[in-house]
Formats: sequence, structure tokens, C-alpha cells
Amino acid sequence: MKDRHELARYFNQLGFKTGAEVGVCDGRFSQELCENIPGLGLICVDTWFAYPENSQDGTQEQLNKCKRIAEERLAKYQVSFVQRFSMDAVKDIPDAYLDFVYIDCNHKFDYVMEDIIHWSRKVRNGGIVSGHDYWNIKDFGVVPAVDTYVKVHGYKLNVAGADGRMDGRRFGPSWWFMK
Repeated sequence: MKDRHELARYFNQLGFKTGAEVGVCDGRFSQELCENIPGLGLICVDTWFAYPENSQDGTQEQLNKCKRIAEERLAKYQVSFVQRFSMDAVKDIPDAYLDFVYIDCNHKFDYVMEDIIHWSRKVRNGGIVSGHDYWNIKDFGVVPAVDTYVKVHGYKLNVAGADGRMDGRRFGPSWWFMK
């Protein structure tokens, strides 16, 4: 797969209908998922809250704007917005309920590992656990967390290349494995 756009299409090819994006920001990728998977029921999880341990997301004012944009962008789709920290939101999802999860929130090692451990339980066997920004950037712990988890559990890691530039930003590679 060359990028996460192809990953969204792959989810559709597999017949996936229930998913979660954890770390929605302005809903850009949530929209991509909904457009590529007709009838998708998507749980959109984000705090939209500025806190010191997650400096990558900006100010509270910027996050409020992102939430408004996400709500507008996703209004015509079957989505539910959950404005909570991922470890609080995950408690309300039954185990093996989701066809897929896409993790793209706090990129520090401990947070990524915690998200993978807990959100993986919510994905059914044969489903996909995936996420964004699989690259080595200062203060990012995505690569070591993902690599450690798949090694310990014996999963085959797949990486879809970086997306092209969008709105002047470059988006990192996505990672995924089948449960």
C-alpha cells in the first residue's frame, strides 16, 4: 500500500463496517474513511483539549476550531463523537466490537503503547489495528511502541508510505497489522 488512502479502501474491500479513529483532529482522515467505506459506523475519539503532555496538537483555541471543522466535515456521515481521553473512551467499547481502529493521538511512547494495548482488545479477530505517523521524529514514540507490540505478540507489521502534501503539511506513514 502506498499510503493511508489505500488503507481506507482496503478496509472497504474487507467489508469493514464498524471502526474507530482515535485522534481525529479536524476529521480529515475520518472523512476519508467514511467516503471510502459506504455505511461505515465510525467512532471519532479525541479530547480536543490542550494539555502539556501533548504539545503537538496546538493551543486550546486551535483545538476548538479543529473540533468545529470535524463536526461540519462529518455531519453527513454515520459518526459518533466521543470527546474524551482515549483511555477513558476505550472503556465504553465492548471487546471485539470493532472491525478496525486507527490510532493517531498522542505520539509519545507510553501513550502509543497504552493505546495499542487497550484499543487492540476492541478489534475482533480478523480485524485491523492501525495508526499514523510511523516515522522517527524527535519526541515521537510511535515506531518503538508499534515495533515492540508486534514483536511481542507475533503480528506481521505492514507500513503504508507517507501521504503526499495536503494543505502544506506532509503526513507520515501508517502502520497496521491484522489481528
